[in-house]
Amino acid sequence: MNHKLLQLLNDIEPVSTAHQTGEKSVFLTQQDTHTALTQFAFGKLMPGEEVETHLHPTMEEYFYFISGFGVYMIDEGLYNIQPSSFVHIPANTLHSLKTTGNESLTFVYFGIALNK
Repeated sequence: MNHKLLQLLNDIEPVSTAHQTGEKSVFLTQQDTHTALTQFAFGKLMPGEEVETHLHPTMEEYFYFISGFGVYMIDEGLYNIQPSSFVHIPANTLHSLKTTGNESLTFVYFGIALNK
């Protein structure tokens, strides 16, 4: 395990997401913990950006939105996102995220691997 006990968001270099849309600053990865946590990160999508429809067969995701507005498609249902929204994406569920409005959509999120 190589994570720091205290980190500041501004000290973490943002990287592109796995979906090549938006950016993330990763606080923890699966290699940093002995738990089922796959990743804990701060994410940002700029106005007009969209994460394509996808699913994770072996992981659940959890999102807490800090600022901005968007629309989350989860299993063909559409959910309006605003600051203080919390979203749970079950494993093996199709989902996509799109920003709406003129400001960035910011959020913290984490993934939990399913028990095998």
